[in-house]
Amino acid sequence: MSQIPTQHASPPRLAYECAVGELFGRAPIYDAIFSCVSPRTLVRTGHSCRAAYAASKDFSYRAYNIHRHLSRFLSEPLDFRSLQARTGTLIAGSNALQFLDRTFYPESDMDLYVHPGHVREVLDYLVEKEGYKFKPDSTQPEDYREIVSDEWDGTKFRDESLDLDELLLYYQIKGVESVLSIEKDGPDGLLKIQLIACGNSPFDAIINFHSTCVMNFIAFDAAYSLYPMGTFEKRETLSVWRARPLHDLTVEIKYGERGFAWLSTLSVGTSPQKPPFYAFTDRTVGDRYTWKLPLDTRGVTLRSQMNPSSSVFQCDPVIYNGWALERVQHGVGTVYKTIKSSVFRYNYSTTNYKLNFKLWLFAIEQGFLSRTLLENNLLEKENWPWFDAELAGFWETFKHDFLSFIRRDSA
Repeated sequence: MSQIPTQHASPPRLAYECAVGELFGRAPIYDAIFSCVSPRTLVRTGHSCRAAYAASKDFSYRAYNIHRHLSRFLSEPLDFRSLQARTGTLIAGSNALQFLDRTFYPESDMDLYVHPGHVREVLDYLVEKEGYKFKPDSTQPEDYREIVSDEWDGTKFRDESLDLDELLLYYQIKGVESVLSIEKDGPDGLLKIQLIACGNSPFDAIINFHSTCVMNFIAFDAAYSLYPMGTFEKRETLSVWRARPLHDLTVEIKYGERGFAWLSTLSVGTSPQKPPFYAFTDRTVGDRYTWKLPLDTRGVTLRSQMNPSSSVFQCDPVIYNGWALERVQHGVGTVYKTIKSSVFRYNYSTTNYKLNFKLWLFAIEQGFLSRTLLENNLLEKENWPWFDAELAGFWETFKHDFLSFIRRDSA
């Protein structure tokens, strides 16, 4: 008797496979789960299986939608991001914290940190294109154009003076030259943007914020958190700023209400490279301790060549900055040396002695040549050569040839 042919059935799936498919195959379910976990847990869950990876990617794409985030303050987010790419402007403060933390503070404003020479351009854009109006404080004129010039001479020698006490007392943040406020009516109330004109660079101001939980920023191509473990995992913030009087607890209270435990100093016995603050460690933006969240840059117009004498430089200058968290006289502070020369369009910082020394020699030699050509009418100011692209090359070279200028107790 011939046998009746039979079709071999697939073996039954294991129970956990069915459960995973149900869990990570439906957006309403995994949205509810992922919305309650930290960024680190979200990433780790995505590495557990293919279904979880696809679900976490889908959730992140929607949760970290930069255009939706910016649309509260800006009608044309893409145009603003092109302005960021052109000027190196960073979004920082509580706005960047909200974006990375996937939360919302109803009464918060947006803080923009702007490089020297770009303040007028950014202000003009926000006033003319976005409809904001300048709101001067008691010391400022009604027209911002009276205090913010559209002419900036980057060929001048840059002052290396560290005498910032007067500015610290007034603006209460190191590295800030002035604060300009603009406002407009939005669908849900008044919208306020504070434009911070930085003396050296946006990074220089951000790294001197009151504490670590606000050391986050959004560039045109990525969002960064310098202390993600402390901020998003432990919900702690370490004080690194002593300019505000000790009896003024405004900041501590505000961030305490937002769920952060305030630490006045490092615990006894803190060792180098130890989370969550990685003290006594030479850091750079984008290092393994940084959380970098790449953003979709489709449609963003990158910085054009600054002039025919300069190499094309289209990345955000913030990635070429370094610092360290060290014990200082009054507690804990950020330490670094500023790279500040007229041969570079932007100012930078580092803790790498070899890099700093090499760039110092380069700046002296190249600066002397450029200034000689300028003084003999062989070079026009508009064609003054900037060497930021070349600095990027130095940075990569000395990344692997590192000697910190910070003296630390080996014990």
